[in-house]
Amino acid sequence: MTAPPAAVGRRAGGPDVPSGAWTRAVVAPLARRSLRRLRRRRHLLALAGAGAGAVTLIAAAAVGFGGSSSPPTGPLPAATAVVLRTTLTQTQQVGGLISYGEPVGLVAQQQSGVLTWIAAPGTTVKIGQPVYTVDSRPVILLHGTATPYRTLATGTLGPDVKELETSLKNLGYTGFTVDETFDAATASAVRVWQAKSGLPVTGTVPPDQIFVHDGDIRVALQVIPAGSRLGLQPNQQVITYSGATQVASIPLDVSLQHLVHTGDPATVTLPTGQRLDGTVRSVGAVAQTIEEQDKTFITVIVSFDDPSALAGGFDSSPVTLAIVTGQRANVLTVPITALLANPDGGYAVQAVRDGRLTFVPVTIGMFAGGKVEISGAEISEGLTVRVAQ
Repeated sequence: MTAPPAAVGRRAGGPDVPSGAWTRAVVAPLARRSLRRLRRRRHLLALAGAGAGAVTLIAAAAVGFGGSSSPPTGPLPAATAVVLRTTLTQTQQVGGLISYGEPVGLVAQQQSGVLTWIAAPGTTVKIGQPVYTVDSRPVILLHGTATPYRTLATGTLGPDVKELETSLKNLGYTGFTVDETFDAATASAVRVWQAKSGLPVTGTVPPDQIFVHDGDIRVALQVIPAGSRLGLQPNQQVITYSGATQVASIPLDVSLQHLVHTGDPATVTLPTGQRLDGTVRSVGAVAQTIEEQDKTFITVIVSFDDPSALAGGFDSSPVTLAIVTGQRANVLTVPITALLANPDGGYAVQAVRDGRLTFVPVTIGMFAGGKVEISGAEISEGLTVRVAQ
């Protein structure tokens, strides 16, 4: 009995080939090529975090090359873009709240007397208005930064005198020169101001008649109620207060602290999606820790360039702040969807030249805002490239 013939496999349009040889000659190389493509696609997908997810399209677009490095030909693409020279900026979003800032306590200067009136919580106290009264005598808000510590009278010199005169001028009083000298003309204006404000008319200003702040204030809480007697303990707080304009309070992770500086421009996004320009007003110097979340942060305060844009409905609303984490100036860029996987390794774009598509290798840099930095010997500003649709 003769042995059966060896099993054979037939390739469409070709000669019979033993099945083992078919596997070695055809199937195995195809499998290896597919595996290389899969690995290359996985590498491209790893870039998605830097490129906002759009790099996923690179792998899909690369299939059109079929693993060949020869320049593709055919009809020109419907979607193209131009290589632009610009500045790329990477940002990171951090959450916060709209507030009036961190409230602080106002300590009464009076050593005795009864609190007869206190501005209500939520009240905005403006320059020249009373914050509270003691024995029916008001404590008036004036603008400045010098803490009252002495009685201002004729012959007194110093920056606290200038701040007093500046406030009097802003309130409409005249007849004196704004400088650091409290003279007879200043005393005359003070007497007129005292008479209109319900204060004893003396021409001198003791520290318990005024409260000085660098702007108007908003009362947060009444610490002790009207009717309380002062002097029972030292440093009695009457109210807590904050600034009168809304700001964005951002608890920023300390790992990002080096990226934010006082005076930096900032962009804050409201719950409505509206974006408002602002400026970093302060960066906290003392770190706080939330043990439950194992998070250490500092507080960043951002003021809005146009506070009126917040009118109505945004008190304590959540917001996000865009922080610049990286920047590349004067670089050539294309949309991320123009980037392709180079079958020989690395990346490329398809340049449109003289009615043809040319496969051009590139070196990639920063990803930001849907764009990617590219460079290469054949890359120049104004070059037209194909983009995936």
